[in-house]
Amino acid sequence: MPFRSPLRAFSLAAARLTLGPLVTFVAHVAHAAPADDMAHLYALPPDGSVYVRVVNPSDTPVAVQLGAGAKAETIGAKGRIGTDYRAIPGGALTLLVDGKPAGVAGALPRGGFVTLIVGQPGAGVQPVVDESPAADGLKAELSAYNLVPACTAAIRVVGGPAVFGALAYGARAARAINPVSASLDGACGAHVSAPQALPALKAGDRYSLFLVGTAGHPALVGMLNRTEPWHAH
Repeated sequence: MPFRSPLRAFSLAAARLTLGPLVTFVAHVAHAAPADDMAHLYALPPDGSVYVRVVNPSDTPVAVQLGAGAKAETIGAKGRIGTDYRAIPGGALTLLVDGKPAGVAGALPRGGFVTLIVGQPGAGVQPVVDESPAADGLKAELSAYNLVPACTAAIRVVGGPAVFGALAYGARAARAINPVSASLDGACGAHVSAPQALPALKAGDRYSLFLVGTAGHPALVGMLNRTEPWHAH
């Protein structure tokens, strides 16, 4: 049994005598609120849910709504390139792009993480399954997506070795890295993007790099992977 100061016990008793049931009610509410917040924070979606985000590699921004009744989010390569991951129960996806329904090429997997690529002319919505390397609690995860047509890409440390090499169009690769500061660039043959500095990653962080633009003028854009808390409706 935890130790309780006699003076504190006396003070609580006096407060109840003075204010009666009001204090008791307020105390219950004060204790219930943090408990409810914690329950929402650590709530899990139903089994079989897939975590989905949307990425727009185009310079032209689009408004996307991921999930039934979701608020529109504007994404594009010149600003925030993608949404956070959101749990979709049963893989039953509703996606609107600029207010219009958008179908996904192929079926979503049961469970796991998926990035949906929008904004590519004539390509529809392309799903990319985000598989991760074996977990290492002391390292961060870096993933790269080549979204430049007619380009076999390399993602390199500026002035140093390749982190990802020979990445085909539409492909993704991931690896565990030590959480250190570095600047990377992306190359399509002899055409190289401007450097992209990694943020100060911590162990367990996940960061994505997207090579966008054209084979003659590639650009490297990054974002930290985040997952929205699950809220049952």
